[in-house]
Amino acid sequence: MTTTARFGSEPRSRSADQQTGGRRTCTTPAPGAPAPRAGGHPTRSSVLFAALFTATMVVGRHTVPEGGALALVSPCAGVAAVWFNAPRSVAGRALDATLLVVPGVLVHLATGATPLLAVAATLATLVQTLLFTALLRRWCPGAGPGQPLRGVLQLARLLTACGIAVSVGGVLAASAAAWETDRTGWVDLLTWVARNGLAVLLVGCAGLRLVTAGTRRPRTAEALLAFAVSGAAYTAQFALLGSLPVTFLLPVLTVWVALRLRSRTVVLHCLFTGACAVVFTLHGHGPFAAVADHTARALLVQGHAAVAAVIGLVLALGRDERDALLAEVRHQAADAQRQAESAELLTGALRSLNAAADTREALCEATARITGADGVYLAEPDGRGALVSRAAWGEGMVPVSIPVSEPTVLAEAFRRGEPLFVSDLTGHTGASARLRDALGVVSVAYQPVTTADGQTAGLLASVWRTRVAELPAQVRVVLATLAQEAAHGMERADLLAQLAVAAERDPLTGLANRRRWDEATTKEIARAVRSGLPLSFCLIDLDHFKRYNDTQGHLAGDDLLQEFATAASGCLREVDTLARWGGEEFVLALPGCSTAGARAVADRIRAAVPRGQTCTIGVAQWRPGLSAAEVVALADLALYEGKAAGRNTTVVSDASPAPTPVP
Repeated sequence: MTTTARFGSEPRSRSADQQTGGRRTCTTPAPGAPAPRAGGHPTRSSVLFAALFTATMVVGRHTVPEGGALALVSPCAGVAAVWFNAPRSVAGRALDATLLVVPGVLVHLATGATPLLAVAATLATLVQTLLFTALLRRWCPGAGPGQPLRGVLQLARLLTACGIAVSVGGVLAASAAAWETDRTGWVDLLTWVARNGLAVLLVGCAGLRLVTAGTRRPRTAEALLAFAVSGAAYTAQFALLGSLPVTFLLPVLTVWVALRLRSRTVVLHCLFTGACAVVFTLHGHGPFAAVADHTARALLVQGHAAVAAVIGLVLALGRDERDALLAEVRHQAADAQRQAESAELLTGALRSLNAAADTREALCEATARITGADGVYLAEPDGRGALVSRAAWGEGMVPVSIPVSEPTVLAEAFRRGEPLFVSDLTGHTGASARLRDALGVVSVAYQPVTTADGQTAGLLASVWRTRVAELPAQVRVVLATLAQEAAHGMERADLLAQLAVAAERDPLTGLANRRRWDEATTKEIARAVRSGLPLSFCLIDLDHFKRYNDTQGHLAGDDLLQEFATAASGCLREVDTLARWGGEEFVLALPGCSTAGARAVADRIRAAVPRGQTCTIGVAQWRPGLSAAEVVALADLALYEGKAAGRNTTVVSDASPAPTPVP
């Protein structure tokens, strides 16, 4: 699979729902943000929830003690809380309410409840569910299906919302019971609150995934041991030691699980131990079964399970919050370490750029150190519509030349002026096959080099011959900063090069000036002394240049000088030096040429004079002991002889003036 990603000068900010230090964090949705849609068809999911609600209600009604009216557990309250917290439309809510009320009334009637109590209990469940849903969304923003609680504070808000909701529902149900029996059932009210609150808390945490797996690694063996020990302990207490009231020690098992295992495991453990207590009590075993009053018995069982659940959740979420903070601290420390390393890399790269004689070569080498790439090249426009490599670093980096108009990744990155990273060029539609094959590239990162006025001056390409999945954020930042600084360095280097050329070149013709001539002739004379090879000088003068200037104009005269400089240069070798001597005069050094060879060169130059003009050339050969100025003076004398002889000729000097004495 090919991955193409753009990266900027700033690292991308971490999203609120990302892996941070091994944990998954959740943030409050932005105001006005749409709620996530529930999966599946809304009507189908409502029917499924209704079926589950009905089944759990039947299970709960079968836990009514003999001679009692209240069930020991009410798992349907937790199912309803999960059901109504799933995102729904207004029409979906109306359907959900109908599907909750109708089966609820029918199940109550079928299990012996009076019509008044059946309707009251069902409506109480609906009211407490709606109230819990509203309070959860208001007091625990961001918490919901798949969005975990963030710490003990949100757990306290969840417990408060749960307590208020089940209390209101309990008041409605207890009021109906009091109306029918003419007595105030405070114990019934407390039992309703305990059993429904426990169901909403535990089933809600499990079904809505309000607790995370935490940052801890799964300890499957220890979890199985904890469940086995807990099952054995509850069996011993409720089945074997029923007369010995040591039930208060059982929450120690919950503390063990909360301190050692994942938070989700804590919820499952609380459900497991609560179920154990209810099942044993329902069958007449354990200390709670000894209580004669069935409502008090139910209250004690639910109170025991609720205390264990709250203790477990408080410890687990507090531990998760602490672990999350420690993970964040470690993450920030790692970020700081990476930033320090990036700053050190950038400082070293900038230092090497400032100290390097060739900024472009130093830029490629520094980029390779930062990215760890197998090769780096710097592509710049050549002024003729192509991107060519001006510098490169790495083994096997062949010259690059890609037309800017060509639909390639390289050209696209240059045209857009944006950073671009491609993890796999194999089969990529925008990859240049010849360039990919020539360099053996698999992954590539392009970083534009942008000038101060926002123009893309070049493209820095880092290439890898093995696949790189992604480019780290800190590397992107360092690359962007380095490229920005390199643009200034390249501009300075180009300016210095221009100044160096201007210091040695004639501004009109581009030929060597007097300064460059003096340096070149000094070296050529020294070479001639060492090698014993001949060295000849020529002095060239364009004939009747003043008249041409006066009749054609100075601009035409400048054009003639430029065209002559180009034509004369075309007659020479690379080792020859042609300089503008002044006005319409030029001077030429021909290493390795005798007067005969120099005459031939001079005649070629005379034949190449443009615009139908002519020139006269004087030739003189250097002899040991002579300076360059003395040889030019001999050529000047020969030039004047040619002028006197009618111009458009080559004259070789045979004079041998005495060398200038050295003081």
